[in-house]
Amino acid sequence: MVWYQTAGFDISNLKRTLLEAGKIKQLLQRYLLGRVITPEITAVDEWYAAFDQEALPELSAPEEQQLRMEIWQKVQPQIVVTKTFYQQTWVKVAAMLVVLLGAALACYLLQHPSHPIEYTEIRTGNREKRTLHLADGTELTLNAGSTLLIAKDLSQERRLQLVDGEVFFNVGTDPSRPFIVESGPLVTTVLGTSFNIAAYKAIHQLSIAVVSGKVSVAGKGNNILEKGQALVYDRTKGSSTLQALDTTQLQWQQGRLVLNDVTFDEMTVLIEKNFGIHISTATPQVKQNRYTTELNTDMEPAQAIEVLAAIHGLKIKHVNNQIILY
Repeated sequence: MVWYQTAGFDISNLKRTLLEAGKIKQLLQRYLLGRVITPEITAVDEWYAAFDQEALPELSAPEEQQLRMEIWQKVQPQIVVTKTFYQQTWVKVAAMLVVLLGAALACYLLQHPSHPIEYTEIRTGNREKRTLHLADGTELTLNAGSTLLIAKDLSQERRLQLVDGEVFFNVGTDPSRPFIVESGPLVTTVLGTSFNIAAYKAIHQLSIAVVSGKVSVAGKGNNILEKGQALVYDRTKGSSTLQALDTTQLQWQQGRLVLNDVTFDEMTVLIEKNFGIHISTATPQVKQNRYTTELNTDMEPAQAIEVLAAIHGLKIKHVNNQIILY
């Protein structure tokens, strides 16, 4: 009589039983050696299939990345290719081990969080751009009105958080320490490449564009972006799309603001950050318009507004130091 029958368990509650100490190892060894009877094979298959329906504890993207690495380090030494059995069998068993180890490690990470990372905050004001050089050889260029958090000890972990605004990253290569940028719900991981992230709080779209090399983007699905590709994430819909890189969106580094079919609210955010002036309207049609134009950011603010208004057939009114378009 097999162990689960002796213990009074049947297939329906076998999954719970398998999690008891020693039982899973025992059954998997016999499963690999072909020393299991039909009910045991059925039980293992049902147990394995059931895991697709159960989610692991929810992890943040950084915790998930750490979890995956630790799972692989634990599972890899245990995978032995035996010529007398089908590859599908040992892959299935390895996958079972991944699920078990993943659950255990997930619980451990949730119960034993790593020490919080200390960050240095870097801000640029309206009409201000700034270039930074980090100790690892990385060069950062912050657009106007941006807020970036940089880990104080980059020798331990190259991790940054783009809180608001836009940054161009030219990352120094270090295969032993990935460069990680958190921007809203997305986490971008690279070894050495150049890319741009635009993550303005007041704009519902977040974009990541790759100029050279490759980057991995996780958080809402997993994507590998190569040179010339961009990912655009819609905060309101919770979905992302892959697009070809639009190089005009990188011209802010050369002092040009490119508005390409943006909403009124998006336009006002970018105008305020680049020219330091706030625009409003009480006219529904002006609010509903889409805006497309290019402006040199070294223009006088009043001149920039005049150009914008002229292109879109609008008029300007000054009321109590406010600029109103109608």
